[in-house]
Amino acid sequence: MCASGATAEAPLPQAASAADAKQCGTALRAARRVATVGGLAFPLNVFSWNVHKVQQPAVMDEVAALANAAQLMFVQEAVPSRQLPSLVDEALFPAFAPGYVQNGTPTGVLTLSRTQHQVHCHLLALEPWLRTPKATSVTLYPLADRQEMLLAINLHAINFTFGVGDYQNQLTVLAHLMTAHDGPMIFGGDLNTWSPARQQVLQHFTSKVGLVAVPFDPDHRVTVLGRPLDHLYVRGLTWGHTTTHKVTTSDHNPLLATLLSEDS
Repeated sequence: MCASGATAEAPLPQAASAADAKQCGTALRAARRVATVGGLAFPLNVFSWNVHKVQQPAVMDEVAALANAAQLMFVQEAVPSRQLPSLVDEALFPAFAPGYVQNGTPTGVLTLSRTQHQVHCHLLALEPWLRTPKATSVTLYPLADRQEMLLAINLHAINFTFGVGDYQNQLTVLAHLMTAHDGPMIFGGDLNTWSPARQQVLQHFTSKVGLVAVPFDPDHRVTVLGRPLDHLYVRGLTWGHTTTHKVTTSDHNPLLATLLSEDS
């Protein structure tokens, strides 16, 4: 599932190594020094959704409907060979980070935007038991009429672990990138917070880098052992309307939020 065919006057994104957080940091620093024209604007409609590897084709119509009202989209377990309807394809810029490959078909995390990213980093973490990769997409976007840029991180967290060490390590890599960023930031995805220990690690991580959890009303996020798996966090931003939708086309429900600048 990916978009194609979008055109814009923004500079092409800088290349960053698929699995090298250090090179990602270098690319992000370089891009912040480049003047840009245009970009994403507030209010910013975003959604985040794990689409369960598009096992039900009808999920594509639902993604397209959500995308038509959004400027920034986080999709987990995306399948790039499943195309969005052409109505959406023509207007979106994709940033796909492949992770698990099954029968020659990659799945991963896909970030879609109405503005072309300046940087895209593709980071990987291995499931310690299954040895299958989980992907993270890190993208940097210009903001309209602002000198600062928006850092967007779309994560599918590792799941099957004994203890929380590997989970913590996956977040620590991102903490270095977040700490170095001096503009607004959005972080979200399927964070697999199914245990008290994992939730505690996430809370410590988000507090350390200054992220605030976006609440949802109504909150229909999928839970395991009473704990929601999907989250959206922001820094340097606030929010207006938020909601979640109950669906039958995936084992997760989409999260939707309208984000605002703190000075709006």
